[in-house]
This record gives sequence, C-alpha cells and structure tokens, in this order.
Amino acid sequence: MTAWIPSRIARIALVPIVALLTLTGCERTELNGIGSYTPDDLAPPQLDVAMSGCSIGEWGWVTGTGTVQNRTDDVATYEVVVVFESGETRLGQGSTWIRDLSAGQTATFDASTHLGERSGEMSSCEVATINRWSAETRAVGTGP
Repeated sequence: MTAWIPSRIARIALVPIVALLTLTGCERTELNGIGSYTPDDLAPPQLDVAMSGCSIGEWGWVTGTGTVQNRTDDVATYEVVVVFESGETRLGQGSTWIRDLSAGQTATFDASTHLGERSGEMSSCEVATINRWSAETRAVGTGP
C-alpha cells in the first residue's frame, strides 16, 4: 500500500514546476527525440545527456541511468525525466535532479519509479525531457 506514495509525491511535486514553466511562456522544444522547456540555441540541453542503461530492481522498482555533462560556461542545475516502456507502451516515468553542476563537469544520474508487477514488462527506457537552469534559477542560454 505504501509503494504508490513516492510516485504520487513525485507527481504532486512536478505540478508547480510544470505550472511555472507554462505560465512563464516556455515552450517545449525537441531535439533527437528529447524535449526541453529550457531551450538554448548555442548549447541545447538535449545534447548534454546520454542514457547508459535500464534495470529492474527489487519489489517492482525500475531505474534508468546515464550521464549529464554541463557544456555551458555557467554552473547549472538539471532536471532529467526518464520514461520506461514496453514496446510502444509507456509504463511510467521517473525524474531526478542534478544540482550545481560546474561548467564542463559530468555527473551520473539514476531516475527510478515503481511499476509494481509491470516492472517485468519493461523493455526500454529513454530520456524524455531535460531542463537546465543556471545557478541564478533562470534558463541557461539564448533561447526564448
């Protein structure tokens, strides 16, 4: 019964972020199949991320792992959203944050979610969205 609590809390926590992005007029851009609400014409955040794998853990948890490299000249904070799929069917998503990544530095990430009995159906995972903000909590780059 308590297994749903972390994913429900994560969804509730994302509501203010999505609302803020919507109200500030940020539009979702896509590059290489990865979306972003923090576009940057010179150094798109979509080029900062790479998936390295997916795994099925205990008690129905799944995890997507990868790396993020800050290719800007500023300290940046990233939000990475990973989707877990079975063929063309989305089973769920998990998100994680990488805070205060220095210019030129690389960090690893793990984004997890609880799929319960459906975890065995997972066949792939991929980054669906990456957002990048500067240390001043504004979008890094020259985009809108």
